[in-house]
Amino acid sequence: MTLSLVHLTAHRKAIASLPVAQAEAKLIALWLEGKAESSIISYRRYTRRFLDFLDKPLKKVTYEDLVEYAADFGGNAENTKRIYIAAAKSLISFAHKIGYLPFNVGMALKLGELPDVINERYLDEADIKLLVRAASKHLEQAKTPKRQYTALRNLLIIKLLYQAGLRASEICDLTWGDLTPRGESGQVYVRKAKGSKNRTILIKQKLWSELMEFKASAHPTSAVFPSQKGGHLDRQNLHPIVKAIALEAGLSELVSAHWLRHAHGSHAIERGTNPVLVKETLGHANLAITDRYLKARPNDSSALNLMDL
Repeated sequence: MTLSLVHLTAHRKAIASLPVAQAEAKLIALWLEGKAESSIISYRRYTRRFLDFLDKPLKKVTYEDLVEYAADFGGNAENTKRIYIAAAKSLISFAHKIGYLPFNVGMALKLGELPDVINERYLDEADIKLLVRAASKHLEQAKTPKRQYTALRNLLIIKLLYQAGLRASEICDLTWGDLTPRGESGQVYVRKAKGSKNRTILIKQKLWSELMEFKASAHPTSAVFPSQKGGHLDRQNLHPIVKAIALEAGLSELVSAHWLRHAHGSHAIERGTNPVLVKETLGHANLAITDRYLKARPNDSSALNLMDL
């Protein structure tokens, strides 16, 4: 769709004064304008999957979101993956062209050079310990009850992201009713995960005890990790928390909640966990997605059996 200056101005005005949800619905309608009916049906399907994955307004999309989205197609045919990613890039490009997005973050993602997310964003076990140590240091230095509560919340977020392998949206949506005792420990019930697949994750005793102490007398419907204003912590507010702790730990500023999820998968595979169990814990749609962890971090290679040079 080629846009003249007149069209650009008209489209920009059409969505400028609308609330976010209505503005983005209008944006998608404008993007689809002029396409064949059969194409519109397909593009709506592609867009629905992308926005469900994004789990936040399109206005907040980042390059990292696109990379993670590309990695989410591990079990699909290569051509299918490229069609869906191309549609997301096209929507982002259109949104930038009419002034809804300040940057076209999709330009940096080349369809022929999709990044190896697991290898590029790998945290080893020592890195995880550095993150926990940095978050613990914040807790030790907190002077007021409010700051102590926030620092403890952030420490438990880091621990649970890693140990349960949760997605950012999943940890933000947790209520205390989703956590139930299991012997001396407990489990987390993840509701409405991606692909409408609920799952239950067992929690080790030490972390469970820390979570229960943090819970105190909170109501079952209360958020496990509330925001400063009360209610559930928003996904877009989770990333700055993880980033600040990562920087304090001396790690990359690019570290996000999803890096901890990747770390869970990689470390579990490296420690000999059955890939099927890793698949069920992480909520992957199929084993091909989980298999990326094994291929990215193999425990053996024929190269090790060759002579030294």
